[in-house]
Amino acid sequence: MLEHIGIIHLWMAQSTEAMALTLTGAFGAFALFLAWLSFASPVTPFAQTLKGVVPPFVGVPATLFGLLMTFLSHDVWEVNGMAYRALAQEHEQLVTLGALSDNHGVDAAALPRAIRDYVEAVVGLEWKAMENGEESPEAESALNTLTRVASSAKIEPAFQRVLIETVMKLRSAREQRLAVAAAYPDDRKWAAVIIIAFITQVSLAVAHLERARPQLLAQAIFGAAAVVAISLVASVVEPYSPPKAVSSDSLEQLLGKLPKE
Repeated sequence: MLEHIGIIHLWMAQSTEAMALTLTGAFGAFALFLAWLSFASPVTPFAQTLKGVVPPFVGVPATLFGLLMTFLSHDVWEVNGMAYRALAQEHEQLVTLGALSDNHGVDAAALPRAIRDYVEAVVGLEWKAMENGEESPEAESALNTLTRVASSAKIEPAFQRVLIETVMKLRSAREQRLAVAAAYPDDRKWAAVIIIAFITQVSLAVAHLERARPQLLAQAIFGAAAVVAISLVASVVEPYSPPKAVSSDSLEQLLGKLPKE
């Protein structure tokens, strides 16, 4: 099976252009192979006996391909939305923590320093680790330190309650971000889409057994559509992995607003 030998995941690790070229080569080679079978191979006499399949037959696998691509695209866009929402929530909570430390009598050094340590660990270490679906122990340690500092802040109880709630929301946002990073794409779904695409090519070939050129043209039109759809969706299937990774710039910009000492 494709998922067991990692072909699908290896393909997804490439750039969008490389994925598109790989698919184009695969669909093109298969189209030429089907044309050879239909018009120039030892099995051509048998293949020609299959003439008469009505064109609407092509709609069965093509419809399945369209439905699978729709469901798969929805899953991918939803995961990307979760990734951006988690980052936005994390940024929001860090900004709130910074504002609370400035305005409500928190120790002038302890909380801002703890916030900075956490942001540096996330941007410098955890963002790279998420490419492999992992978290950074340093970021976890920095978040624990930030939680302790917030819990021990010498401020009014009402403000301390808000401070602790903000830290808990920050922790929740980080957990959501890590959950998205760890949720590797299900190779079985992608294998199903690609296999159904090849089956659609077979149905196109069977429906065009009269002449080679119309058969190849039909294959080319379908192949172009499939390459565009599959490669563009696959390029964003892992939101925290290159080449289309969610950027940590919004968190990195916070470092300029936090004291270094």
